[in-house]
Amino acid sequence: MRKAQKKKKSPKTRRPKGAPRPSRPTARINPGIAAAARDNVVSIVGQGRVPERALEIPLSAFFLADHLTRRFEAEAELPHPVACQAGCDSCCYNQVELTPPEVLLIGHHIARQFSEAERELLLAHVARIMEIIKAMSPAESAARRREIPCPLLQNRTCSVYPARPLMCRAMHGLDRERCVRELRTGSLAGSQYYAHRHEIALSVSAGLREGCKAAGLQSGTLNLTRALNDFFTQEDAVERWINGEEVFGA
Repeated sequence: MRKAQKKKKSPKTRRPKGAPRPSRPTARINPGIAAAARDNVVSIVGQGRVPERALEIPLSAFFLADHLTRRFEAEAELPHPVACQAGCDSCCYNQVELTPPEVLLIGHHIARQFSEAERELLLAHVARIMEIIKAMSPAESAARRREIPCPLLQNRTCSVYPARPLMCRAMHGLDRERCVRELRTGSLAGSQYYAHRHEIALSVSAGLREGCKAAGLQSGTLNLTRALNDFFTQEDAVERWINGEEVFGA
């Protein structure tokens, strides 16, 4: 009796290095990048628990993420150009998650760079968005995101661009019209993107949280809108945080 022949498996189609994935980012963490970000936090805090060190923590993280992204893209030519340009704001209609030190830097930037009238307008936007999202689940806010612009979005431009969070630094698209269409229709299919940008940002963010936790600092992930409200409704948030207090609500 003859043995049944094994059916040969079809060879897997490999995605070219650096090619875009057709779905939304997955939470893939690079342990080496996360460790570098964590060590930076521990080193900075070890130099003194003063407000200046608290603000140095996110700046160090941004430098690391931007440096790694530039280095990757210098060594591996991207098969498709990034479509983002001035006036693109489709990705600014998302509920951004970030770490406590990132909020502190954004709050510090606003306090130093915005006029009193601009701050009042911003806080009015924050209050309005908090009212909209207070009864929403993350899935509901994502599905209705076209109704909820980031409070930092002004005239289709990020008002704190130099201090923007890691997740915002990772956001990009390869087809501008598709980004606009998905925002308009409420689609959650996800535009094409380069995975390395998200992996770097997610990994640095994870390292930030690990480093803050190791240093005895509040480290949980925060919602940008709620965290901005917390920052501007209390005093000495930066100094209190670097000294181990919990200054942001859940």
